[in-house]
Amino acid sequence: MLKEERQQLILEHLKTAKKINLGDLSNMLTVSYDSVRRDVIELEDKGLLKKVHGGVVSNSYLNILSGQRKGVKKGGDLEIVIKKALKFLKNNQIIILDGGTTNFFLAEQIPKNLTLTVITNSPPLAMALNDHENVEVILLGGRYYKRYQIAMGPEVSNQLKRFYADLYFMGINGIDKTKGLSLRNYEESILKQQMMSSAKSTICCVVEEKIGVVEAYQICPISKLNTLVTNLEPDSIDLLGFEGVEKV
Repeated sequence: MLKEERQQLILEHLKTAKKINLGDLSNMLTVSYDSVRRDVIELEDKGLLKKVHGGVVSNSYLNILSGQRKGVKKGGDLEIVIKKALKFLKNNQIIILDGGTTNFFLAEQIPKNLTLTVITNSPPLAMALNDHENVEVILLGGRYYKRYQIAMGPEVSNQLKRFYADLYFMGINGIDKTKGLSLRNYEESILKQQMMSSAKSTICCVVEEKIGVVEAYQICPISKLNTLVTNLEPDSIDLLGFEGVEKV
């Protein structure tokens, strides 16, 4: 089977599957694990899917922009995280929301009667706040990275130097008690460090599947984080080792 045929089958399968295990893909396509891994990396570089711990998922932002998303599942892990995160928002705060699916849906769920200033480098997130009349949006501008749907670069960094926000909601790819918070993109990891220094407090909202995941580039150790919001109970065994951080 040609590489192009394999990649097309992977994308077709992702239309109905929430997540595909790389081992299952290898068996389904009757090729080696390494071949599947190379296919997945190539498709991710094109922005057509996202590689996660142990498998692949569809690119949520592409679905958001095309109007094909299903939204937050009622009673699901993401809804639990967002409900907890919303409790940190208060009138007249200045908050930084960077890119990522969790922050996008968090922005959508901000109460319409809440007065806020939101600073973001994510155009989709800014658009999600169009109907929030009491939310002022400051969109950071720079080089636009289509794969991540965010702006990065020296222009964004220079703009951040002018702000001191109350809260920063950080999106991540993985969090580990010894390796800290991590991403797959080096430049974005540096940008997130700067966003942390531009806010009084940093909150990280993650679903359970990102806990214990370590990606290539560390943003910061756990000790630098103020609050960890998950779908788990604060005293869950899965959160043991995350000491010195408020767990919600």
